[in-house]
Amino acid sequence: MSVSNHAKATRANGATGQTLALKDARLHTVSHGIIDRGTVLVEGGKIAAVGANVKVPAGATVIDASGKVVMPGIVEAHCHLSVFDFFEDDMDGEGGGRPAGPGGGGAGLPPATTPDFDYYWAFNPRSESLKLAYAAGVTTILTRPGSGKVISGQDLVAKTWGRSREEMVILHPAGVKMAFGENAKRNFGSRGMMPSTRMGIAALLREALTKAQNYKRRKERYAAKLAEYEKAVKGGKKDAKPPEPVPYDYQLEPLVKVLNHELPARVHAHRADDIMTVLRIADEFGFELSLEHASETHKIVNEVKKRNIPCVVGPTMVSRGKVETREKTFATPGILERAGIKVAITTDASVVPIEHLRMAACLAYREGMSEAGALSAITLAAAEVARVADRVGSLDVGKDADLLIMDGHPLQFRTSVLKTFIDGVEVFDRATFKEDWER
Repeated sequence: MSVSNHAKATRANGATGQTLALKDARLHTVSHGIIDRGTVLVEGGKIAAVGANVKVPAGATVIDASGKVVMPGIVEAHCHLSVFDFFEDDMDGEGGGRPAGPGGGGAGLPPATTPDFDYYWAFNPRSESLKLAYAAGVTTILTRPGSGKVISGQDLVAKTWGRSREEMVILHPAGVKMAFGENAKRNFGSRGMMPSTRMGIAALLREALTKAQNYKRRKERYAAKLAEYEKAVKGGKKDAKPPEPVPYDYQLEPLVKVLNHELPARVHAHRADDIMTVLRIADEFGFELSLEHASETHKIVNEVKKRNIPCVVGPTMVSRGKVETREKTFATPGILERAGIKVAITTDASVVPIEHLRMAACLAYREGMSEAGALSAITLAAAEVARVADRVGSLDVGKDADLLIMDGHPLQFRTSVLKTFIDGVEVFDRATFKEDWER
């Protein structure tokens, strides 16, 4: 479905301040089961009450949802929306050229490692892809740079509807994107640049992390010396000299946050051997990560489980176009779920259109994932992986009122999204939506 007319509702019109009740629906809460003939009460853009016996205050706007399903807005835990409206030739490559660093001559990180690149400054709140997302019920996305570099930059979590970047982004940065496998190899190897092998990818990542580690230690030593200097000054020592400050390094600061566990590494890896390389480097440097794509994690379940690493699986709806995706299967999410691993499902949009995210969950359910697990993989578990589960992902009091009204079970192919609400504002209504040609 092409969505060419943007929802006209705006937060500025005061809609988030209204009291809204979705009544008598079958509620798929995700976090605490299913409630028949339940009501969701919304106040100030937040969920105020959920249950079978919710008292609706006088003056509330009431929507009769009897015979319908209400669920939380869908969360896409890995995509490239707002910049890549549709598949582009350069999506994996992203160019790739840049100066070596301050001072030239290789003083900084090479072009294949650009942790300072920040997706926030590329996020387009008017992107056509975001309209497609909320029309399909996707209300929150973790969007990021592509995988054509070993380290391609910082990502963010945003709502799919709003007036501005500042209003829509709810977590920034949300992680640092790293990548193993064919994309970075092909991107740089085809130009005679490093990395052109898997060895080169691992080497460049370890080099970048080692530089960040050394930079972190220099900053820690400076902080200790500064504390000594300030203590000496307070003690009346007149000849005390302040320590030389460590110059701020924009490239290394994001990696220091990864090393300090302030940000997770979001690591693109399909093949089991690439995943094991990731795990060994994570063990070496002690950082937290999520495995993105994770196509062959079913082969090394025990290694992923013992490290308690979440996996974002997909896109599985496209052809096995690369050697590393030959053994991908919709059975993987169920295998990981049964092993106790947190699983989210992704379309990697725009690789697979964002409107097919729910269908991907349907297929994972068909191939062995539990009903609850498949639904969570595109709602609560996805929000947990994105680290925004305090805001979205389930029907719980205090969370953002990102809600869907549907005409059937969420994991049935024929089910349609009838209405989408973001922060309590109705942004999509299937009954009144018209294509340009219809209008």
